[in-house]
Amino acid sequence: MAQKNRTNYLRLTFQWGIMALLFYMVLRWWIDPNYVPDFEAYCPFGGMQALSSYLVNNSLACSMTEHQIFMGVLLLIGVLIFSKLFCSYICPIGTFTEWLGKIGEKFKVRYTISGVADKALRSLKYILLFLTFYFTVGSSELFCKEYDPFFAVFTGFGSDVVLYFALPALIITILGAVFIRQFWCKYLCPLSAISNIFSNAVVFFAVMVIYLILLKLGLQISWLWPAGIIILIAMLLEVTRLEGWLFPVFKIKRKGDACVDCNLCNKACPMGLDVMGVETVEHIDCHLCVDCIKACPVSDTLTINKKKMTWLPATATVVLIVLGLFLARTIELPTINMKWGPEQKLETAAIFSQSGLKNIKCYGSAMSFASRMQRVKGVLGVKAYVRSHTAEIYYDPQVIDPEKIKAAIFTPAKTLFRMPASPTDSVAAAVFWVDKLFDTYDSFYFTQLLKQNKGIYGFSTHFGEPVEATIYFNDSLLTIDEIKNIIEQPEVTYVSRGKSYTVKLKFKVAKTSQTIEHITRSAFIKELFTPFNMVFNEYKKYKPQDLAVYKIYMPQALNAGIRRSLMMLVSHLSTNDYIVRFKTDIVDQKPYAFVYFVKNKVPADSIFSALNKPQLTVHYRNGKTGLVNNPFRFPLKGEVIQPETIERKLVQKQ
Repeated sequence: MAQKNRTNYLRLTFQWGIMALLFYMVLRWWIDPNYVPDFEAYCPFGGMQALSSYLVNNSLACSMTEHQIFMGVLLLIGVLIFSKLFCSYICPIGTFTEWLGKIGEKFKVRYTISGVADKALRSLKYILLFLTFYFTVGSSELFCKEYDPFFAVFTGFGSDVVLYFALPALIITILGAVFIRQFWCKYLCPLSAISNIFSNAVVFFAVMVIYLILLKLGLQISWLWPAGIIILIAMLLEVTRLEGWLFPVFKIKRKGDACVDCNLCNKACPMGLDVMGVETVEHIDCHLCVDCIKACPVSDTLTINKKKMTWLPATATVVLIVLGLFLARTIELPTINMKWGPEQKLETAAIFSQSGLKNIKCYGSAMSFASRMQRVKGVLGVKAYVRSHTAEIYYDPQVIDPEKIKAAIFTPAKTLFRMPASPTDSVAAAVFWVDKLFDTYDSFYFTQLLKQNKGIYGFSTHFGEPVEATIYFNDSLLTIDEIKNIIEQPEVTYVSRGKSYTVKLKFKVAKTSQTIEHITRSAFIKELFTPFNMVFNEYKKYKPQDLAVYKIYMPQALNAGIRRSLMMLVSHLSTNDYIVRFKTDIVDQKPYAFVYFVKNKVPADSIFSALNKPQLTVHYRNGKTGLVNNPFRFPLKGEVIQPETIERKLVQKQ
């Protein structure tokens, strides 16, 4: 009996749905300034790289997530059972190149490469696969972002994209799709390569078992050896056989006695396979898209394992995606898992868990946290979980206890918002014991909350449970109860870099001091101001008489939150070899910056000009140089003084 409907609507629905989702993300990105889309969030290939990096390095970079990892794992399971469903139903590059190919087909300029050329070109994707994993595991960052044409286009060639990698890849992908059938998928796609490896999964598991046995025997063998061997064998198998070995479980079957040799199945196949010429489609390029089954005019001639289940691949795709999302939400992998204590101590170590650490928000901040904990006597290791902002800390209970660990985690804050109007004004101080004020992000939100009230001058915090916060204020404008109400506001809205943010808060005041203490303006400044001092450009080789100091009024020096920006300013100033030191301090109750330079080598006006440049030249650790907007403004020109003058002034102040 002849089929009437020859269009694979299920597959088209998936393809159009993915394209619509990407279009929505781009459109919202243009419209909503607070929305930042993550186009790689569910990328299974990124997940496979992330999992490899995690297994080798015991860490996950910021760009590596559980969603990617579980999508990658389930894609491979899907390859073993159903073939390459992601390539057929989900992959935006595959969809785009397939549609472009139809344009080439229409104008009769698209060709299907075969023979020796086809086999030789297939090795390219395995070479790219090896390089991608090599650089990803080595750097703990997704190397595929540097050249992926999909990521490049949808991020607008963003900061993670390397132009001279991604642009040629994009051009080759587009031109290849028009003139050569599925050029990217067959010859360049590293995800296609790894999927084909699992079509020959027996090789993968055999090599991995041997590798693990050798490790168990005490041999130190780099992961590069099993990876290279697996990739090499898979490449040779594909080039010589063009078929999977045992896998996938479900395959396209053809009943030869029912076939009418119409060739419609071959024409419908996106990969250009000879479906009509075989009884079972074993070709490694088969994605189980079932376009051939839908195109066949005779019912039950083409089937999946002898049953007409054209719904199976689409259903399996949905099930695998839902399962991946569920596992990603249920299981959290540690971003870092570091242990530095002796093996004997680790065997008897206790574990302290601290949640709510919002400053643990990616790989870099987790490593910074671990580095800080490594300096604490008795701490033996750290596991950090970014999604839940939790740290598990291994410690020696004979050396340290949980209370001391909490004190080590806590970062005291000192923040000065504004100065009393008159030098003779006194400042009121009161202590508030505040719950949910623990990590640096809490302190940041606490700062945003308090500084919006003109009557509050600043605050400092000290460890305790609850945290002890001393707030300095004008008691002619505010009472202790009014400050308590400010602290317990349910949310705060603040502006950063031109964008407005609203954050929910959970601060609660457990108790307050019963009395208000009054201190002088000078004592208040001494309590809250944190000087900044950095030397560079071989400062120590100069004698005091070789140097001069450019002293300039700097109101922003009172802001404790600018220290990171001060590092950028120092980097900018250090481009002049004769500027050798930068510091901030208070003189006569006013904030100043002091720029030390070699006498007769740097004109004072050039220093003023450098400080007020619209953009700062910043030198990064990787050797690169960039421009950032200058957040500082120096309203008045400074004066040149001798180093001993300022040192004497500061000694007198103390």
